Amino acid sequence: MSTPRVAIIYLTYNGRDSYTDITRCFRSLERMDYPKDAVEVICVENPSPHGASWPFIEREWMPRAGTTFPKLTIMRNERDLGYAGANVVGADAARAHGCAYAFLLNQDADVEPQFLRAAVERAEADPKVGVVQSLVLLGQDRNRVNSVGNRYHFLGYGYSGGYRWTRAAAEAFLARERTRNPHLEVPYASGAAVLVRLAMVGAIGLFDPAFYMYHEDIDVTFNARVHEWRVVIEPASIVYHYYQFTKSIKKFYWMERNRYVVLATYYRVPTLILLALPFLAVELGSFLMSARSGWWREKLRAWAFMFQPSTWRWIASRRRRIQRERRIGDRALLRWADSRILFQEGDAAGGLITRIANPIMSVTWKVLYALIWW
Repeated sequence: MSTPRVAIIYLTYNGRDSYTDITRCFRSLERMDYPKDAVEVICVENPSPHGASWPFIEREWMPRAGTTFPKLTIMRNERDLGYAGANVVGADAARAHGCAYAFLLNQDADVEPQFLRAAVERAEADPKVGVVQSLVLLGQDRNRVNSVGNRYHFLGYGYSGGYRWTRAAAEAFLARERTRNPHLEVPYASGAAVLVRLAMVGAIGLFDPAFYMYHEDIDVTFNARVHEWRVVIEPASIVYHYYQFTKSIKKFYWMERNRYVVLATYYRVPTLILLALPFLAVELGSFLMSARSGWWREKLRAWAFMFQPSTWRWIASRRRRIQRERRIGDRALLRWADSRILFQEGDAAGGLITRIANPIMSVTWKVLYALIWW
């Protein structure tokens, strides 16, 4: 059997740790056990006011391409397309170069030698698998988990599943999970380390560039799932991510903005009506939290975005396509939804929500999901 050609799409940017991150990642890619003549590393760089990383890659790593390192292609965007748009550029190049798969890999990550082989073998074993997430561990503490598959709340919030579990706990969880979920499907795949089947991308697309950043991984998972592609995790594919849970005003805006778009795009009208009161209650609580934390302007900015005519033209176009093409209903889509909003380090409001809001939402969701038959 021939070895499928794979592109590793590696978004680069220039920052304080960029050269350290790139060197660490590329050295790990030199050690991978996938045939290097079947791999192409496609570096896609958005312009940055802080300089560029591509000259460093060109100088230090291009001479190794095709020898100790796979084939290397550098693509420089003329404008900042964000995470979503830059990955689309890379995926388009991968398809044009005859690759069967693309592996999306964060700049601040490194890999175990078998990471790519294990992910490709999982996809090759099941033609219905469109997305394969690696088991993502923390680079700073390699015995701790970053993601065993991400989770999403029924109102669109997303978070890392299994965050800071030990590796042994994650492996035990996945072994138990396999007994009830033999394909190891995940609620949604983390964009930090994920293999995508390019035949699927050609049929339904990858990321919507208008998302720019955040929630694009929920969007691509939902899009795959409503078209009956499986989204799974492969525990033998190990990637280390130098993840830091930090909040910024910019992140808060994009997460809220794109959360609204996902809900408005995928949920059917009866579901939106059913969730209206819980949504409004949580929005009020979220605004109060943002006022306390100093992010209320960004919350208002996200709300304002949703009242722009251009926003609704974009949402209407997406919604028409997805609702026309989808093959499963909301009950099947939402079987993976969580009723809790979970918090990681640095979330001052986590205690209040954990003690009061989450129990209420758990009961609410149990009742509402029972009513969703469509």
